[in-house]
Amino acid sequence: MSPFKVVITDFGDSDHSIEAGVLHGSGLDINLVRLQTRAPEELIPHVADADALIVQWATINRKVIEAMTRCKVISRYGIGVDMVDLQAAGEHGIVVANVPDFCMEEVSDSTICFIFDLNRRTFILDRYVRGGGWGSTRPIPYWPPPRMSGQTLGIVGLGNIGRVVARKAGCLGLKLLGYDPYIKPEQAAELGVELVALDDLLHLSDYVTLHCPLVAETRGLIGAAQLALMKPTACLINMARGPVVVQSALYDALVNHTITAAALDVLEQEPPDPNDPLLQLDNVIVTPHASSGSVEAAAQLRHDTAQNVVEMLSGRLPRSIVNRKALGW
Repeated sequence: MSPFKVVITDFGDSDHSIEAGVLHGSGLDINLVRLQTRAPEELIPHVADADALIVQWATINRKVIEAMTRCKVISRYGIGVDMVDLQAAGEHGIVVANVPDFCMEEVSDSTICFIFDLNRRTFILDRYVRGGGWGSTRPIPYWPPPRMSGQTLGIVGLGNIGRVVARKAGCLGLKLLGYDPYIKPEQAAELGVELVALDDLLHLSDYVTLHCPLVAETRGLIGAAQLALMKPTACLINMARGPVVVQSALYDALVNHTITAAALDVLEQEPPDPNDPLLQLDNVIVTPHASSGSVEAAAQLRHDTAQNVVEMLSGRLPRSIVNRKALGW
């Protein structure tokens, strides 16, 4: 019997010793192939005979999936799987697995940091001092801020990360609202969150933080109409995916002071065009899709992503399968 061919399509770290250790330590005969390829047309010749794929950002569309005649599992480095055609994978009997508990602490910590920065205007004060300013009595944009205790945080998406955000934010004296059509009010109540409609959450919240997956229902979820519902003093945080927010509408809302500020770890285009007008605004914080980062999170991610492959090639199911419906299960 020939060895199982496992292809890592793309991954930012040049070292793949953790993945190799998990795969080769499983007792399975593994031929591990490492690429740095994201484009579907470039991937196809390398993955056509693969038994498993490990994917970071590569586009695994229907053409790639239809070219694979042996693949049993596609395992994603992370939580979101918007780069994989789940329906096509299911139609071809390919399991798509992720790591659902990846970076819960890290992204929730980054969210809380953004709330503090937006409230205390840390990013504005830093620029003020670097520009030669000093003292809080001079005119500073958006200063002074309101006291954070007693304000309202709206959480869109109460999955693993959204729930940890709720747990941590509840300690800050914030009132918590939530929108998630897939959980029950009593489940939200256990987190100290009042479940409300999206429009109500936007209208009532001082901070809105996004933690939903990018699917058809959430693409463009926050556009001009939704931003217009927010308070002029409110701030938007996007920790989900860039296309959840209509970026041109966000730019207009920030320029026209429809909302006060935004903090974004994700953008519609990544990396952004250096001339993107959003990057020129002084009332927005942008970080490079890095909120998941920590030594511990990276090690867990690499181990668990590879373990998904081991489970499937050993005749067992990975612990988190995201395309059960497409598989007909």
